[in-house]
Amino acid sequence: MTSPDDFTRARILVKDCLDLPALADTIGDQEVLVGAGVNSGELIRVVQQCEETLGRPLDDDELTGIDSIAAVAALLSEK
Repeated sequence: MTSPDDFTRARILVKDCLDLPALADTIGDQEVLVGAGVNSGELIRVVQQCEETLGRPLDDDELTGIDSIAAVAALLSEK
């Protein structure tokens, strides 16, 4: 289950991967990151940070599922 702490951690992780960190403050938890202005390079950094945090590579389903802060939070809830 995803906790409020997971959402906080996810938002910080995403924010740290953005060229313009303030953009993270305008993105809703369920909002699609690309639609909110996150570019492909930033998304790659989000994936890399998730892998580093979890200590393992993400599988294909996890990679394609990282589309929102909520999705990152769900992934981080494993740890």
